[in-house]
Amino acid sequence: MKRVLLFLLIAASLSPVFAQELAVPKDLDPAGLDLLFIEELKMWKAFQAHDLVAFQGFLLPDFIEVEKSIQTREQVMANINACTLVSFKLTNHQIRMLSPDAAVLAYNGFSQITCGDSHLSGNFNATTTWVRRDGRWRIQIHTEIPVKL
Repeated sequence: MKRVLLFLLIAASLSPVFAQELAVPKDLDPAGLDLLFIEELKMWKAFQAHDLVAFQGFLLPDFIEVEKSIQTREQVMANINACTLVSFKLTNHQIRMLSPDAAVLAYNGFSQITCGDSHLSGNFNATTTWVRRDGRWRIQIHTEIPVKL
């Protein structure tokens, strides 16, 4: 990942237009790109703790989640207490800056969820689109797809 960032920084210095399009935000320099991964972990921990206020705080009002169906923030919030996230693990994350105020985080995940008497566990690939609005990074879109290992 550091090679890609180094390449982008070199390319940006050679082209003023390119530099403007891919400028890395001051509060998110190449060494600090993991800030978004840390925020992603905090979001998962809020979900696990059923901390509805904290969890909703990560989601933009026009947030959508794409899994088996497409859900709005309101739909996700209405269903959050139906199940319990027992454990989770996020690995192999990569971040791609789309603009100074937008980035995509991709990673592999594993989760164990309990819904009543049902116990579900599995691996998945996920992407989260983070957008900076009003100086704060929040989630616009989250997607997950199951992976069989």
